Amino acid sequence: MKILITGGGSEEPIDTVRYITNFSTGKTSCFLAEKFAEAGDDVTLLTAEKAVHPAKTAPNLKTVFYRTFKDLAFNLKKLCTAQSFDTVIHAAAVSDYSVSSIIVDGKEFLPEQIAKVPSGLKLTVNMKKNPKLVDSIKGWSKESGKIPVLVAFKLTSKATPEERKAAVEKVFSSNQNSLLAPDYVVSNDLSEITKDEHPCRIFSKDLDTAALTDNLNGLYKELERLTTQGQDKNYLK
Repeated sequence: MKILITGGGSEEPIDTVRYITNFSTGKTSCFLAEKFAEAGDDVTLLTAEKAVHPAKTAPNLKTVFYRTFKDLAFNLKKLCTAQSFDTVIHAAAVSDYSVSSIIVDGKEFLPEQIAKVPSGLKLTVNMKKNPKLVDSIKGWSKESGKIPVLVAFKLTSKATPEERKAAVEKVFSSNQNSLLAPDYVVSNDLSEITKDEHPCRIFSKDLDTAALTDNLNGLYKELERLTTQGQDKNYLK
Protein backbone atom coordinates (compact mmCIF):
# COMPACT_ATOMS: atom_id res chain seq x y z
CA MET A 1 0.00 0.00 0.00
CA LYS A 2 0.95 3.61 -0.48
CA ILE A 3 0.42 5.35 2.87
CA LEU A 4 0.57 8.93 4.16
CA ILE A 5 0.89 9.42 7.92
CA THR A 6 0.83 12.78 9.70
CA GLY A 7 2.18 13.34 13.19
CA GLY A 8 3.55 15.70 15.79
CA GLY A 9 2.18 19.02 16.97
CA SER A 10 2.19 22.30 15.10
CA GLU A 11 3.81 25.44 16.49
CA GLU A 12 2.01 28.78 16.23
CA PRO A 13 4.55 31.62 16.53
CA ILE A 14 4.14 34.72 18.70
CA ASP A 15 7.55 36.26 18.02
CA THR A 16 10.66 34.54 16.64
CA VAL A 17 11.48 32.82 19.96
CA ARG A 18 8.04 32.14 21.48
CA TYR A 19 5.28 29.95 20.16
CA ILE A 20 2.12 28.11 21.21
CA THR A 21 2.09 24.33 20.87
CA ASN A 22 0.80 21.15 22.53
CA PHE A 23 2.24 18.05 24.18
CA SER A 24 2.32 15.84 21.08
CA THR A 25 5.63 14.02 20.61
CA GLY A 26 4.87 12.35 17.27
CA LYS A 27 5.74 8.97 18.83
CA THR A 28 2.61 7.21 17.58
CA SER A 29 2.92 8.36 13.98
CA CYS A 30 6.64 7.58 13.91
CA PHE A 31 6.01 4.08 15.24
CA LEU A 32 3.26 3.44 12.69
CA ALA A 33 5.40 4.77 9.83
CA GLU A 34 8.27 2.46 10.72
CA LYS A 35 6.00 -0.58 11.10
CA PHE A 36 4.21 -0.05 7.79
CA ALA A 37 7.56 0.54 6.05
CA GLU A 38 9.03 -2.63 7.59
CA ALA A 39 6.04 -4.53 6.19
CA GLY A 40 6.94 -3.31 2.70
CA ASP A 41 4.46 -0.47 2.31
CA ASP A 42 5.44 2.79 0.59
CA VAL A 43 5.20 5.32 3.43
CA THR A 44 5.40 9.11 3.61
CA LEU A 45 5.58 10.56 7.13
CA LEU A 46 4.57 14.22 7.37
CA THR A 47 5.67 15.21 10.85
CA ALA A 48 6.65 18.19 13.00
CA GLU A 49 10.25 19.36 12.99
CA LYS A 50 10.59 18.80 16.76
CA ALA A 51 8.67 15.51 16.88
CA VAL A 52 10.16 12.03 17.23
CA HIS A 53 11.70 11.06 13.90
CA PRO A 54 12.25 7.57 12.45
CA ALA A 55 15.33 5.92 13.92
CA LYS A 56 15.93 3.82 10.83
CA THR A 57 16.21 4.83 7.21
CA ALA A 58 14.40 2.79 4.59
CA PRO A 59 14.07 3.25 0.84
CA ASN A 60 10.28 3.10 1.11
CA LEU A 61 10.00 5.56 4.04
CA LYS A 62 10.13 9.27 3.22
CA THR A 63 9.89 12.00 5.88
CA VAL A 64 8.58 15.51 5.20
CA PHE A 65 8.72 18.13 7.94
CA TYR A 66 6.44 20.99 8.93
CA ARG A 67 6.43 23.59 11.68
CA THR A 68 3.22 25.63 11.65
CA PHE A 69 -0.41 24.90 10.80
CA LYS A 70 0.15 26.76 7.52
CA ASP A 71 3.14 24.54 6.70
CA LEU A 72 1.17 21.39 7.53
CA ALA A 73 -1.83 22.44 5.44
CA PHE A 74 0.38 23.33 2.45
CA ASN A 75 2.33 20.06 2.52
CA LEU A 76 -0.73 17.92 3.20
CA LYS A 77 -2.62 19.38 0.26
CA LYS A 78 0.43 19.09 -1.99
CA LEU A 79 0.95 15.43 -1.14
CA CYS A 80 -2.72 14.45 -1.40
CA THR A 81 -3.24 16.13 -4.79
CA ALA A 82 0.00 14.88 -6.33
CA GLN A 83 0.10 11.26 -5.12
CA SER A 84 -2.49 8.48 -5.09
CA PHE A 85 -2.44 7.24 -1.50
CA ASP A 86 -4.31 4.08 -0.58
CA THR A 87 -4.46 5.15 3.06
CA VAL A 88 -4.05 8.41 4.98
CA ILE A 89 -3.56 8.16 8.74
CA HIS A 90 -4.03 11.67 10.12
CA ALA A 91 -2.52 11.49 13.60
CA ALA A 92 -1.05 15.00 13.79
CA ALA A 93 -2.09 17.15 16.77
CA VAL A 94 -3.21 20.12 14.70
CA SER A 95 -3.57 23.48 16.41
CA ASP A 96 -7.21 24.56 16.58
CA TYR A 97 -6.06 28.18 16.61
CA SER A 98 -3.25 30.23 15.08
CA VAL A 99 -1.95 33.61 16.21
CA SER A 100 -3.51 36.36 14.08
CA SER A 101 -1.73 39.27 15.77
CA ILE A 102 -0.08 40.37 19.00
CA ILE A 103 -0.52 43.62 20.88
CA VAL A 104 2.55 44.88 22.71
CA ASP A 105 1.98 47.88 24.99
CA GLY A 106 -1.01 48.91 22.89
CA LYS A 107 0.64 48.48 19.49
CA GLU A 108 -0.46 45.67 17.15
CA PHE A 109 1.99 43.47 15.23
CA LEU A 110 1.84 40.37 13.07
CA PRO A 111 3.28 37.11 14.47
CA GLU A 112 7.10 37.09 14.25
CA GLN A 113 7.10 40.76 13.21
CA ILE A 114 8.93 41.44 16.47
CA ALA A 115 12.05 39.33 16.94
CA LYS A 116 11.53 39.07 20.71
CA VAL A 117 8.93 40.82 22.82
CA PRO A 118 10.88 42.49 25.66
CA SER A 119 10.22 41.09 29.10
CA GLY A 120 7.97 43.17 31.31
CA LEU A 121 5.80 44.62 28.55
CA LYS A 122 2.08 43.93 28.42
CA LEU A 123 1.37 41.32 25.77
CA THR A 124 -1.99 40.32 24.29
CA VAL A 125 -2.20 37.43 21.82
CA ASN A 126 -5.12 37.39 19.38
CA MET A 127 -6.05 34.01 17.91
CA LYS A 128 -7.96 32.88 14.82
CA LYS A 129 -9.68 29.54 14.35
CA ASN A 130 -8.06 27.10 11.94
CA PRO A 131 -10.10 24.93 9.56
CA LYS A 132 -10.25 21.18 10.17
CA LEU A 133 -7.69 19.67 7.79
CA VAL A 134 -9.21 16.20 8.08
CA ASP A 135 -12.32 17.54 6.32
CA SER A 136 -10.28 18.38 3.21
CA ILE A 137 -8.11 15.28 2.80
CA LYS A 138 -10.46 13.22 0.63
CA GLY A 139 -11.46 16.26 -1.42
CA TRP A 140 -7.83 17.06 -2.15
CA SER A 141 -7.15 13.42 -2.96
CA LYS A 142 -9.78 13.43 -5.71
CA GLU A 143 -7.31 15.39 -7.85
CA SER A 144 -4.91 12.44 -7.70
CA GLY A 145 -7.62 10.13 -9.05
CA LYS A 146 -7.98 8.09 -5.89
CA ILE A 147 -9.68 8.70 -2.56
CA PRO A 148 -7.87 6.92 0.30
CA VAL A 149 -9.12 5.08 3.32
CA LEU A 150 -8.95 7.88 5.89
CA VAL A 151 -8.13 7.33 9.56
CA ALA A 152 -8.47 10.24 11.99
CA PHE A 153 -7.44 10.50 15.63
CA LYS A 154 -9.28 12.04 18.57
CA LEU A 155 -7.46 12.57 21.86
CA THR A 156 -9.45 13.32 25.00
CA SER A 157 -8.37 13.83 28.60
CA LYS A 158 -10.12 12.25 31.58
CA ALA A 159 -13.26 11.79 29.50
CA THR A 160 -16.04 9.32 30.24
CA PRO A 161 -16.89 6.66 27.62
CA GLU A 162 -19.92 8.73 26.63
CA GLU A 163 -17.82 11.89 26.27
CA ARG A 164 -15.25 10.06 24.16
CA LYS A 165 -17.94 8.69 21.86
CA ALA A 166 -19.50 12.14 21.50
CA ALA A 167 -16.09 13.60 20.61
CA VAL A 168 -15.60 10.91 17.95
CA GLU A 169 -19.05 11.55 16.53
CA LYS A 170 -18.12 15.20 16.00
CA VAL A 171 -15.12 14.13 13.92
CA PHE A 172 -17.30 11.94 11.70
CA SER A 173 -20.03 14.58 11.29
CA SER A 174 -17.76 17.61 10.84
CA ASN A 175 -17.84 17.29 7.05
CA GLN A 176 -21.28 17.95 5.55
CA ASN A 177 -20.47 15.46 2.79
CA SER A 178 -20.46 12.09 4.53
CA LEU A 179 -18.52 10.53 1.63
CA LEU A 180 -15.56 12.77 2.53
CA ALA A 181 -15.66 11.96 6.25
CA PRO A 182 -13.06 9.67 7.85
CA ASP A 183 -13.63 5.93 7.58
CA TYR A 184 -12.29 5.30 11.06
CA VAL A 185 -11.48 7.40 14.13
CA VAL A 186 -8.93 6.25 16.70
CA SER A 187 -9.97 7.36 20.19
CA ASN A 188 -7.48 7.54 23.03
CA ASP A 189 -7.49 9.34 26.36
CA LEU A 190 -4.45 11.05 27.82
CA SER A 191 -5.20 9.71 31.31
CA GLU A 192 -4.77 6.10 30.10
CA ILE A 193 -1.49 6.54 28.24
CA THR A 194 1.65 5.44 30.08
CA LYS A 195 5.19 4.56 29.10
CA ASP A 196 4.18 0.96 28.42
CA GLU A 197 0.48 1.19 27.61
CA HIS A 198 -1.41 3.09 24.93
CA PRO A 199 -5.04 1.87 24.88
CA CYS A 200 -7.06 2.80 21.80
CA ARG A 201 -10.59 2.22 20.59
CA ILE A 202 -11.13 2.40 16.84
CA PHE A 203 -14.59 3.54 15.78
CA SER A 204 -16.20 2.98 12.38
CA LYS A 205 -18.60 5.44 10.73
CA ASP A 206 -21.63 3.87 12.38
CA LEU A 207 -19.95 4.54 15.77
CA ASP A 208 -19.51 0.84 16.40
CA THR A 209 -16.20 -0.36 17.83
CA ALA A 210 -14.12 -1.73 14.97
CA ALA A 211 -11.20 -2.69 17.20
CA LEU A 212 -9.72 -2.39 20.69
CA THR A 213 -5.97 -2.25 21.29
CA ASP A 214 -3.73 -2.09 24.37
CA ASN A 215 -0.56 -0.71 22.82
CA LEU A 216 0.92 0.81 19.66
CA ASN A 217 1.86 -2.54 18.18
CA GLY A 218 -1.75 -3.64 18.50
CA LEU A 219 -2.86 -0.35 16.95
CA TYR A 220 -0.60 -0.96 13.96
CA LYS A 221 -1.96 -4.48 13.43
CA GLU A 222 -5.59 -3.32 13.57
CA LEU A 223 -5.00 -0.36 11.27
CA GLU A 224 -3.21 -2.62 8.81
CA ARG A 225 -6.19 -4.99 8.86
CA LEU A 226 -8.87 -2.32 8.60
CA THR A 227 -7.21 -0.21 5.93
CA THR A 228 -6.40 -3.24 3.80
CA GLN A 229 -10.05 -4.28 3.93
CA GLY A 230 -11.03 -0.73 3.01
CA GLN A 231 -9.14 -0.87 -0.27
CA ASP A 232 -12.03 -2.87 -1.75
CA LYS A 233 -14.35 0.13 -1.42
CA ASN A 234 -14.92 2.35 -4.42
CA TYR A 235 -14.96 5.98 -3.28
CA LEU A 236 -14.88 7.59 -6.70
CA LYS A 237 -18.36 7.71 -8.15
